[in-house]
Amino acid sequence: MVIIPTPARSHANFVHGPSLAGTRIRDILDEPVPDDTGDCLSLGELDSVFRTANDGPPNVGVVLTDPRGRRIGFDPLIKHAWQALPVAQGDINCDDLDRTNTCRGIVQVCGPISGTYKLEVIAVKTTAYSVSVLAKSKEVLDGNSVQSHFSKTDLNSLTIQKRSRQIVLLHYSRDPQENITAQLQQGHESLSRRFVLD
Repeated sequence: MVIIPTPARSHANFVHGPSLAGTRIRDILDEPVPDDTGDCLSLGELDSVFRTANDGPPNVGVVLTDPRGRRIGFDPLIKHAWQALPVAQGDINCDDLDRTNTCRGIVQVCGPISGTYKLEVIAVKTTAYSVSVLAKSKEVLDGNSVQSHFSKTDLNSLTIQKRSRQIVLLHYSRDPQENITAQLQQGHESLSRRFVLD
């Protein structure tokens, strides 16, 4: 899985939001399925960027599951990869070319369907990691021009134990009028974020 990472194009503020504990992961709306990368422009985009402070082999892997149960990513504990989403790509780069001692990966979904996504972070060894989530709504006609709305949030310096898994639930909607929410589940604790589309 290889992609050219896209830079962050905008950001939004986040605030504490309601729990997603009652959210069903596989709620599916009747929306068009993307055909190609051009759908990143018209149907929206969901990017999950993860980082660890090491070079060499990655300390974590990630698997993203969409509302229909399709997956993309790599589980380093069972050494299994998935690429079942129609227009999605992933990449990880742990070569320390810039001498920053960082490992960075991205999972990019073009034309994501609305619903709850599960981002599973899987640790090969005990480490700290960070996740940035960038979302773009579908394009909508606003007067005489076509507009998209963006949001971004960062979850920084999260600790994960060797051979364990942590889940981040992402609720995405193509509708620019709806908020996008995320919830990190850490054991018995959870941390919620609401992304507000500006």
